[in-house]
Amino acid sequence: VERIKEEAKEEQERILREARAQVEELVKNAKADIEERKKRFIEAESRKAAENKERIIRAKRLDAKKFRWDVEEKAIKRAFEEALKRVQRVKEEGFRGKSYPGILAGLIKDAALSITAGSERSSSSELELEVVLSAEDAQFVTGEMLKEISGEVGCEVRLSKERIKTVGGVIVRRSDGRIEVNNTFEERMKRLYPGLREDIVKVLFRAREE
Repeated sequence: VERIKEEAKEEQERILREARAQVEELVKNAKADIEERKKRFIEAESRKAAENKERIIRAKRLDAKKFRWDVEEKAIKRAFEEALKRVQRVKEEGFRGKSYPGILAGLIKDAALSITAGSERSSSSELELEVVLSAEDAQFVTGEMLKEISGEVGCEVRLSKERIKTVGGVIVRRSDGRIEVNNTFEERMKRLYPGLREDIVKVLFRAREE
């Protein structure tokens, strides 16, 4: 009986040892799993925070670019508007040593040459070109001026009875209406806009940054 009791006690202690070892192993594994999960969670949250931070930075940079672009566009638009307003002063005072009639004559000649350049030399003399101006600018163009331009471009250039609404400049077209060159100040500024815009940006913004 004593031997049986002793064996039973030893078996009980063995089972308890094994149970404790299993529990310790389970606890150890559970702690390791929790630590791994915690590590992955922290890393995931850190990545998420970094991504959110980067996204916010990109959004703010984009907002700053849009804001600067809007400011530039408004300033450039105002600069163009002011430039067009000064045309009236040019009509009165001239520009860089040229009178306004002289400027108009140059615009007419340039437009006429653009049209005749695409025509055969034999037929260019048969061309008739019309000059269309605003009611205000028509007073600056004389018959003598058109006669002189006609001789220079090699075809007849005459004043149209039609009047256009513009701050200044001219439209020159073939009498048959097939070709037209718009040399009004508004249209010339549109054509020159990319280069003018870059110059205005340099003056208004980059010079200030430097």
